[in-house]
Amino acid sequence: MNPLRALLLAAIGSLGLGAGTGSAAAPIVAIVNATVVLPDRDGSDAIHPHSTVLIDGSRISDVRLNSPAPLPTGAQVVDGAGRWLIPGLTDGHVHFFQSGNVYTRPDALDLTKQVPYAIEVARNKARLSATFKVWIASGVTTVIDVGGPMWNFEVRKAARAADVSPYAAVAGPLVSMVADPKLELDDPPIIKAASAQEGVDLVARQLPYKPDYIKVWFIHKDGTDLAAQEAIVRAVGDAAHKAGVPLAVHATELATAKAALRAGADYLVHSVQDEPVDADFIDLIKRDHALYCPTLWVLSGYRTTFSGLWRPTQAEQRLADPRILSMMRDLQGIPKEDLPPRVVQLMAEAKEPEPPAMMLRNLKTVHDAGVPVVMGTDAGNIGTLHGPSVFREMALMQQAGLTPLQVLRAATVTGARAARREALAGVIAPGAPADLVLLDADPTIDISNTARVFRVFRNGRMFDPDQLIASIR
Repeated sequence: MNPLRALLLAAIGSLGLGAGTGSAAAPIVAIVNATVVLPDRDGSDAIHPHSTVLIDGSRISDVRLNSPAPLPTGAQVVDGAGRWLIPGLTDGHVHFFQSGNVYTRPDALDLTKQVPYAIEVARNKARLSATFKVWIASGVTTVIDVGGPMWNFEVRKAARAADVSPYAAVAGPLVSMVADPKLELDDPPIIKAASAQEGVDLVARQLPYKPDYIKVWFIHKDGTDLAAQEAIVRAVGDAAHKAGVPLAVHATELATAKAALRAGADYLVHSVQDEPVDADFIDLIKRDHALYCPTLWVLSGYRTTFSGLWRPTQAEQRLADPRILSMMRDLQGIPKEDLPPRVVQLMAEAKEPEPPAMMLRNLKTVHDAGVPVVMGTDAGNIGTLHGPSVFREMALMQQAGLTPLQVLRAATVTGARAARREALAGVIAPGAPADLVLLDADPTIDISNTARVFRVFRNGRMFDPDQLIASIR
């Protein structure tokens, strides 16, 4: 028998896979005989079979590529034979104050007669630990909440204290061109700034909480003054940058995206949706090394839900919050007179939405121009569930023409950069955080194989995804 295989069989009892949702990190954990995928590299240099990764505490202590290696005495051995090891994923666009169910955005679908919005928000707060678990179960070890109530800063604090949680970067309330009264409780997630000074004042309110981003919701309506709005974005960006905080901007039209970039945006958190990006846009986004997060699935999430066609994928059946899943077909049970006419019409038509062709085209153009792309879902919006929606998003990125390895890079290396994590986050290298995902299928052949999550490591602790979901109440 192969000596390494004998060692694996002898050590298999140390895995403790049947007990608990996670196993405390041993002095050294050895993931052996796995195919290690390095998304920061290209071509064959990114894929290394028969490799060993050692974890010491919360850090990767050694990476031994392409050959078996002697193991430290007493190491906890994890058999990676027939499996692929990737860095933990980053979702670069989430919202913890939203759940993904049909009640979570009354400004888009008002079902407050069925579930008052205050109750929906309170439930989301109460289920924060469950939301953390679905992220980890899905192999997502870092998330960026790019705007929500001031409560977001409590989310970040809770994530740091929790036994099971991704690394969380957060922004506070969105500085907006428009008000959104249906979301305004005692802690509104979106606040209108009617002037540059009001925008600066909203930044000042957040700075004591050390936000990871300041976020602008750049909504430009016909007949409003785009130049005046750009001035507000510039003032907000200048105030953020003066404090060392980057600026994230929601700008989904080419005109507003260009204005945001001229005003100093560091992170465009959506695709340009209305027309093809042009050379001027590419010059602007590359000038200041801004990041681009396409959020390709989220609009389809709304449309499929409103049409009554939303169905969970296999990954969502396995890895989503079971309680949220159970709510996703509630529209069918609501009397038609309590639904907006446009939703009644969409449900009657029951037509699958077309793929987001313009967004797919623009993603490929932006990526091919050398712009850093970040994978992000806009999770929490209706039909875009926390956790396994990343697999829908990455499939669309591949459909846009990115290779699986390029999609992985957007979901790991560039995602960690967007989260403002340390230089080694998002890679598999000595000294890097031990945030890793062990997969049962090859993600470099088809990005959908990232959904085949076998084990997840967060800060060196190993988690069984199925046990994590089973523990959600």
